[in-house]
Amino acid sequence: MAILGVYEGHNAGAALISSDGTVEAAVEEERFSRIKNHDARPPDAPGPVNSVAWCLAAATEEVTAIAIGLEEPEALHRRAVNTFLDLVAAGERQRLDRRHQLGLDAHDLLQMPLVTQRARVAKALRTVEEAGLDPAGIPTMFVPHHTCHAAAFLLAPVDAALVVTLDGKGDDLSGSVHDGHGHRLDLVAEVPTEASLGHLYSAATVACGLRPQRDEGKLTAMAASGTPDARLLQRLSAVMRFDPAAGVPRGTLGAGIVQGPYPDRLPGFHNERMAKLIAGLDPCDVAATVQEILEQVVVAFVEHHLRRSGASALVVSGGVFANVTLNRRLAGLPAVQELHVHPGMTDCGIALGAAAAVHARIAGARPRPLSRVDLGPSFADDAAAAAFRDQGYEVVPAAEGPERALAAALAGGQVVARFAGGCEYGPRALGHRSVLAAAGDPSVAAALNDRLRRSHVMPFAPVVSAADAPGLFDGLEPVAGPTRFMTTSVRCRPEALAALPAAVHLDGTARPQLVHPGENPRLALLLEEYRRRTGRPGLVNTSFNLHDEPIVCTPADAARSARAAGIAVVQVGDLVCAYGAESRSRSR
Repeated sequence: MAILGVYEGHNAGAALISSDGTVEAAVEEERFSRIKNHDARPPDAPGPVNSVAWCLAAATEEVTAIAIGLEEPEALHRRAVNTFLDLVAAGERQRLDRRHQLGLDAHDLLQMPLVTQRARVAKALRTVEEAGLDPAGIPTMFVPHHTCHAAAFLLAPVDAALVVTLDGKGDDLSGSVHDGHGHRLDLVAEVPTEASLGHLYSAATVACGLRPQRDEGKLTAMAASGTPDARLLQRLSAVMRFDPAAGVPRGTLGAGIVQGPYPDRLPGFHNERMAKLIAGLDPCDVAATVQEILEQVVVAFVEHHLRRSGASALVVSGGVFANVTLNRRLAGLPAVQELHVHPGMTDCGIALGAAAAVHARIAGARPRPLSRVDLGPSFADDAAAAAFRDQGYEVVPAAEGPERALAAALAGGQVVARFAGGCEYGPRALGHRSVLAAAGDPSVAAALNDRLRRSHVMPFAPVVSAADAPGLFDGLEPVAGPTRFMTTSVRCRPEALAALPAAVHLDGTARPQLVHPGENPRLALLLEEYRRRTGRPGLVNTSFNLHDEPIVCTPADAARSARAAGIAVVQVGDLVCAYGAESRSRSR
């Protein structure tokens, strides 16, 4: 009796959990549509039909419940209208003028949350039907946005924890705090949209000439090249602060905005206000300052609730926690003995969170901990190789196995790719859809960016054996989970600076993937063989995709991207495909 999770918002996708609590499938629609961060909310945008269809195909049991990652429409309506009217009563009366801009009367303006939420629910159910499952007669359960994020606790290998979520906004909130115990999530606090740290960071991203909901990672990377500006830090502290009396952040970035109730949003207002705040400053200094205010507020927020709860384990989810520098800061807090960052921390995790929350509700037990993320589509080797042949590749002999063949190519200075098993869930490629390169030459980073048509701002990440990690990185004890999924940064030891310079950031940190042989034996074998040949402990691991494209999913996507990037050697399951002169040299 499986539970199907569905989310039709930004980062739309689907997930499936079986009756014994096993996560059987989880995938984002962008992997199929090839539209980055596929947003299914616009009326003319397709829902996550392909994602749902994939999950249904992966099901080993009948689907007996549908978990929709949305708050129940009437409940959302009450919350959104009350929030809007409270703001008006507190002096934000200009918000009432939004009805004139939209051509609505007061009644229709206040009906906006109910109308839009009902339309989203209808689209989610229509998507399920289009994917091949008739939802009639199957119980449908609603899970609010931040409860979906908080359900990361239910999938983490810890029985009790403080659970914190932060993002731009969802269901008229930008964050939450729960105490997690067993299969329960006890709500402690909710962060209003007006105090959205995600919106603050996104506004700074735009004000620095980058793209919202796309380039926030670049802003984080830029911070390493800048210095916090004291005057800007003071200004931002007036815009965003932690309120210890309420136990939540408070924000005024949207003060004075003419905007209706959720989901109405005018991001240009925030962006213009931020642009005025940072006028004349170097973008790298702006990035460093915004990163500093983010860390200050989130650390104060988390420390407050750690003291209240007495928890020693911290579970975080939501788009704000895609910020690996912030995660490192949290892992270093004295009270935090272990940190868990959900591998699908952005809204791509909402569908799985909804399914996990409903499983806990129905079964009265937690799902099984999420120990692997290769939960998307996989393909038969011969069918996959055919797509590479169409791009001019040939299958070449690999008598000792594909991992040893890749290690040999890497030792010879080749950039290689790996297309093996299921596509990864979440924003990180962890060896199944990865491009790999030597990490010992600093010039590799620029060359790899050129191949993949990417910006030179973003640092690359190293993949190393877990056994080698203590000699390379500091602060590993509380981040055993995040380093499996590449969701935190750590300080590099001198040994890492010497051995892995292409994967070390300007600030002396790295975002490593630590490979445990029992969990990923074939990737571990590749690393072992590469070390035997070169003496070096790790490689650069970056996602298998060209700039601004989602991570490859199908063989056709992979073959096209490999050919465009000039990657001559690709592992395709148990096969090795090579292109052109490389193919001919390997066959001689």
